Amino acid sequence: MGRGPTKAYYKKLHEDYVEGSLTCLKTDVIKSKLNIRYPLIMNIEPTNYCNLKCYYCPRERADKGNGFISWELYKKIIDELKDANHQLIMLHLFKDGESFLHPDFIKMIEYAKKNNIAKTVRLNSNAVDWKDGFVDEIIHSGLDDITISIDAALPESYKRDKGHDRLKQVERNVNNLIKRRSELGAEKPFIRVKAMEFEHMQQSELQLFIDRWTGISDEVQITGIHNWSGEISGLENTDEKSLERFPCAIMWYSLVVNWDGKVTVCSVDWNTEIEVGDLNTQTINEVYTGNKVKAARRSQIQQKYKSYNVCQDCSVWVSVGDMSQWFAEQKDYYQ
Repeated sequence: MGRGPTKAYYKKLHEDYVEGSLTCLKTDVIKSKLNIRYPLIMNIEPTNYCNLKCYYCPRERADKGNGFISWELYKKIIDELKDANHQLIMLHLFKDGESFLHPDFIKMIEYAKKNNIAKTVRLNSNAVDWKDGFVDEIIHSGLDDITISIDAALPESYKRDKGHDRLKQVERNVNNLIKRRSELGAEKPFIRVKAMEFEHMQQSELQLFIDRWTGISDEVQITGIHNWSGEISGLENTDEKSLERFPCAIMWYSLVVNWDGKVTVCSVDWNTEIEVGDLNTQTINEVYTGNKVKAARRSQIQQKYKSYNVCQDCSVWVSVGDMSQWFAEQKDYYQ
């Protein structure tokens, strides 16, 4: 068996998404698969602890504090999806922290895969503290897709932006994951390395990053950066922009679960401003069909984009396109 995923595997893995995004679904997918009872996409946050100090991350400002999701709560979420016979398009096993810091994280991946509750199980990681032999556990867990946020090609850039001098260690860990996947003859996980296009980053460094990883990782991704709706002052938004504002599609098909069980509709909602429920006391179905979710969607239909601070200057919604007329017709979702 050859190294890594085939083109057919890659296409199947990401066919539902706008090109270059693993947040924004295609309009035809939304229209054909939108479900009144359960979301199409979920984020579950194993932890918001992190082993880096990225200056562009608002994680430590969040009111929820730091913690780890309990196994009981995590199992409750997965079991509900299984019992409802609902398969997500994608389960993102991360949010504001480094998921591998959770002591049961490999077990969490295995449980999601065993119960087949998502077409794709994936995560973002910084790949900082992977011990010897740990990459084998990642491969054997059944994880479908992993993005490694490296974000630099030079050690001084990495230290400047992430607060620690760990670039060489991260590169070694990623190369080891790729090497072991090949040695084991495994098709997955799909391995993507990513850099964000900071305004202060020289194009020469971005090109060096691309050249270094092309032909080694399965994908080299360069993305824009957003400023968490203005929370990080002085951070220039290099993400997609639009002169016209239209409703955010993400809150129509997504739920995001924080480590403490509190639920919001968007992974950009770093401080859980749009709190729509609590899975410690509610089911996914109760939250997803509840009045708080409907109120958030209604604010978009009514073009009240300043109803929530996190929505005012957001740009993550741009990639889907304008579905305002179609959303307005789906009255059961917001009335």
